Amino acid sequence: MTLVKFLTRRVLHAIPMIFGLATLVFFLSRLLPGDPASLYVVPGIPPRVAEQLRSQFGLDHSLWDQYLAWLSSTLRGELGYSFAHGAPVRDVLLHVFPNTLLLGGTALVLECLLAVVLAALAVRSVGSWFDRALSRMTLVVYSLPSFWVGILFLSIFSFSFRVLPSSQMHSAGGEQLGLAASFGDLLKHLALPALTVATPGIAALAAYLRTSMAETMRQDYVVAAVGMGLSRGRVFRSYILPNSVGPVISVLGVEAGVLLTGVLVSETLFAWPGMGRLAVMAIFSRDYPVILGCTLSGGVLIVGANILADFLRAWIDPRIRLT
Repeated sequence: MTLVKFLTRRVLHAIPMIFGLATLVFFLSRLLPGDPASLYVVPGIPPRVAEQLRSQFGLDHSLWDQYLAWLSSTLRGELGYSFAHGAPVRDVLLHVFPNTLLLGGTALVLECLLAVVLAALAVRSVGSWFDRALSRMTLVVYSLPSFWVGILFLSIFSFSFRVLPSSQMHSAGGEQLGLAASFGDLLKHLALPALTVATPGIAALAAYLRTSMAETMRQDYVVAAVGMGLSRGRVFRSYILPNSVGPVISVLGVEAGVLLTGVLVSETLFAWPGMGRLAVMAIFSRDYPVILGCTLSGGVLIVGANILADFLRAWIDPRIRLT
């Protein structure tokens, strides 16, 4: 099977999965208590105003008619109109998506770099105290809830030592600073949310990569390379690491879902203006179009990450294309 056919099959399988997820969220969101129209009407306003809002929002139709209208507009590339923001959902999502991409991308880079370093240190001395400690610590850290990790980081770095800011994306007036100062201010605000998202992933990837590296080190070609007198660093860079990352790519695809969940928690905890915080605010305000827009976007990101991981694995190992 060619790579094009392999990728096409994965995409075709993903489409009904994404719409199935969005459909489930559509009906579940309607089970939230409270009338969305009543949330935007102050006390003392005549009831007819709420009815006019319900008609304006399209909530006066049957649930099935609302679903068909949403499905029709979504297939045309229109995600509806936000009740709370008074703007198209697509514009609202595009406004905050770069912030989420920055946070998630930074967390993913931290995961990969720190996991490789920890796994390399552990595999250099298999069975040592550091190797055993890493195995135990990764299990403990991976089991910690993201919100607890974030609260711990806030307590240490923001409230106790006061070396990093506790919330937002910029300091007051930080966007008016020079380029270098503004970038430094952004990095300070990015540090804690990114570490909160990355910490469980670092533990999982480090444990998985350590196991993969240990298996690779026992292969004949690695033993032969060591026997030829190649330096340990060259053997690691040329033989061990490249042949160990293949299985880890699949883990990164699965990690995309965990990463998105961590981003949602981290954005809410640190008031980071991204899609996760937007989704939480939309749930509290019963902003159905934004809830569905965030769900669709998140589903596309997760499925897309898994498809990309499958594609990379198939490109590295052609045998996978046969499955």
